[in-house]
Amino acid sequence: MHPSIGEVQIAVRAIQSGPLRIFFLGNLIPRKGLQILLQALSRLPQDAWMLTVAGSLEMDRGYASAILRQVRSARLESQVHFLGPLKDAELMEQFLFNQVLAVPSSYEGFGIAYLEGMGFGLPAIATTQGAACEIIASGENGYLVSPDDPRELAECLLQLAEDRELLLRLSLGAHQHFTDHPTWEQTTVRIRDFLLEMT
Repeated sequence: MHPSIGEVQIAVRAIQSGPLRIFFLGNLIPRKGLQILLQALSRLPQDAWMLTVAGSLEMDRGYASAILRQVRSARLESQVHFLGPLKDAELMEQFLFNQVLAVPSSYEGFGIAYLEGMGFGLPAIATTQGAACEIIASGENGYLVSPDDPRELAECLLQLAEDRELLLRLSLGAHQHFTDHPTWEQTTVRIRDFLLEMT
């Protein structure tokens, strides 16, 4: 996926008034932490945010059912939208539309979703577990929060909802980080060259 978004477009999106548009990208499985994100959002004023969830509800149907019950019991049906799996063009639309990527996983081996979101100027919110800390610099291009801590996560989201200058700064920081990050092709070339030197 090749982002096509510039700093002006990122700035216009960040300072738009209205609810903070939050994007969760990941299959509905416990490790991805959607239940924690929903607990965090239930602490915020309902007019301060909206959440779009993209990912399969079929991989762990019991967990997906529990998530839907959690949304209903917290009366968040009008705030949370489930899209299911998305094709590339649909995913790009969501990256362009939303303002923050929040996936508070209990563990990520790499976290390609965070980097992809940054390509569209989305600050990433993840946890301190796993490899997300290699991508996210807290306070510069997103936030790293403690795992299983909806209170801390809620504080980060509320800051971004209330302070659009902060959101703008993190959005531009996310885009810059993506621009500075080597592409998969560049990384592959480096690995190949390294292996050739070893032979």
